[in-house]
Amino acid sequence: MKGEILLSAAALNLLFAAEILAKEAKLETVDIVEQVRHDERDYGAKELVKGTTRLNLTARQTPQSVDVITQAKLKDMNIKDYQTLLANIPGVTLNRMDETIRPMSRGFFIDYYLIDSMPSLGGFGLEATDMSMIAYDRVEVVRGANGLLAGAGNPAASLNFIRKRADSKELTGSLGVEAGSYDKYGVYGDVQTPITADGDVRARLAFIKEKAGSYMDFHKRENLSIYGVVDSDIGDSSWLSLGASYQDLKRRGIRYGGMPAFYTDDSLVKFSRKRIFSQPWTKWDIKTLDLYADFRHYIGEDASVNLSYSYKKVKSDIKMLYYGGKVNPDMTGDSNDVLIWGSKNDSDIHNLDAYANLPYELFGLGHEFVLGAMYNDFNEGSYRLTNFDDYKQTPAGLAYLADMRVDFNNLHIDDVDMPYVDQKNPSKTKQRAVYFANKLSLSDELKFLVGTRVSYYKRNQTVGNVDQKFTHQITPYVGLTYDVGQNHTLYASYTSIFKPQDVKDINGKYLDPIEGNDYELGVKGEYFDGALQASFGVFKIIQDNVGKATGEQIGSTGEDAYKAVKGVTSKGFELDLNGRVTDNLTLSFGLAHFQAKDASGKKFNTNAARTSADLFAKYEFRDFRVGAGLGYKSKTYIYNADNDVTITQKPYALANLMFGYKIGKNFDIQLNIDNVFDKRYYEGIGSDEMIYGDARTFNLSFTYNF
Repeated sequence: MKGEILLSAAALNLLFAAEILAKEAKLETVDIVEQVRHDERDYGAKELVKGTTRLNLTARQTPQSVDVITQAKLKDMNIKDYQTLLANIPGVTLNRMDETIRPMSRGFFIDYYLIDSMPSLGGFGLEATDMSMIAYDRVEVVRGANGLLAGAGNPAASLNFIRKRADSKELTGSLGVEAGSYDKYGVYGDVQTPITADGDVRARLAFIKEKAGSYMDFHKRENLSIYGVVDSDIGDSSWLSLGASYQDLKRRGIRYGGMPAFYTDDSLVKFSRKRIFSQPWTKWDIKTLDLYADFRHYIGEDASVNLSYSYKKVKSDIKMLYYGGKVNPDMTGDSNDVLIWGSKNDSDIHNLDAYANLPYELFGLGHEFVLGAMYNDFNEGSYRLTNFDDYKQTPAGLAYLADMRVDFNNLHIDDVDMPYVDQKNPSKTKQRAVYFANKLSLSDELKFLVGTRVSYYKRNQTVGNVDQKFTHQITPYVGLTYDVGQNHTLYASYTSIFKPQDVKDINGKYLDPIEGNDYELGVKGEYFDGALQASFGVFKIIQDNVGKATGEQIGSTGEDAYKAVKGVTSKGFELDLNGRVTDNLTLSFGLAHFQAKDASGKKFNTNAARTSADLFAKYEFRDFRVGAGLGYKSKTYIYNADNDVTITQKPYALANLMFGYKIGKNFDIQLNIDNVFDKRYYEGIGSDEMIYGDARTFNLSFTYNF
């Protein structure tokens, strides 16, 4: 408790220290404010935040904990994919399982995302596809429950990826090459051009092609990502955007699960960091196609109607090895613990959103109203499972390899012939909703935000004979903001989200969805005319209606019966500080702390770091720039009851460096060093396995800007 009080006090001191610093530096920075606000290398959020309500709100006006990862920060930290992005967001634990991650925030799994404020349902999530960031300008991170736009999910956090637009009426862009550790090479580009003479029709093309080895045995990665968009101004009051992206991600020598944690005598094993249970012939290939169309029509000066559609197709081809046993003292393993698995998967996702935005005046004050409807449809087509007729199968559909010797010091397993057979296993999820949000100005300083979403949710799946349907699921949103002077805003909010669950009561009826209710209080500030932004908030999340086994069975089906009980309670605080401190110094700092317990008082998801902090500072002088970062995570652990052993990752910190130099008007060179001190740590732990995090890496890029 004392530690929480000290952390909270330190956070508040940092927030108000920012105001003092702003006042002291005001005279020397007043002449450069406009330059700072339009600096493309800034970390402060200058755009409207659209990932919560669709109201026209800045980050300061949004009554929730919000962090915006700007294009400048993405470039400076060399963040090119989804998994690297998550590793650099305060309050997020990656929880790596293999090639995928299961990220957590506030103690809950992040299980959905938004693209241009539209949620995406089902299929292989970003944790598996490891989406390229080449198509996106920035990322809005909204912590806690965000159900007004997202619908179904956990009260963890939402990531809203904002696409790049073709907004230049002149030919401009960049082309570059890069090279790095473990034979990494790549080329990339981002070019905009007008199509018509008046610039009313514009195009943009961005791409990246890269391949790399790894510090891990066998592991290789190759990625091609292309993004294109055409934006058109139609007359004086309409705008149309048509875009597409394609990603072809190939991974060989992949991880599936971690390395075994125990010897046969139940003592812990410590493998070399480079060791993984894999072979060069294992693979995890994913191809992703995205198409979208956005249309906006303005009515009068400010009112608008908006229509957006997106389509995503994902194809995967997976072939995996897994070791599910213990290690003998001579570093050998039991062949019966070697398992294989393979699949081919094909899924389609359709998203449609239509909404109207209406600013209006009443009693001499400005207000705003949003009314919308959303449709999401996910279909997982028939996928082809491996035919395991010649192997001993497990209930999970994996198969044992027999009559082979496993030597962890010299691992070699011949490629396995894996014929495929058609297995019809369709999964369909539909979500429809209507929603509204209203910003009411009670005075010039006091704003009241209220909204509601009414959702219809349906899911069918052949395996498990799942047939769920929920109608009239209500998701409320309430917020209050109060401006204190010109620099600070106090806020309070209540948000909610629901999570369907696959369990039934004693009568065979599916339990209602889990509800995640989020209560938040905080203060936000802006300094140097908005160049530096800060926020501090405290939260409490209460889950309700969580299914708990009763010990009974449903009739003659043999299924376990469940009842609804109270779930997890998570509470904590978050601090963010982003933007320009001086004309030369740019700062991004985040601190997050939480405690989560279930209804019995037991700690929940102990593999999520309770305290985390991320700092990145950049100093620019003349044509040089230097950046340094430090990321800290507190202890995580998982208890293995069978062996009465706790697998623990002690608190650790990772350091990063960046050096950049601008050569003349057009050329730029940048060196990034991640995990500078080559820290050895677990990026994921399970009850009987663990996975190491990345070793030290170097990346050198050379960019031509025009």
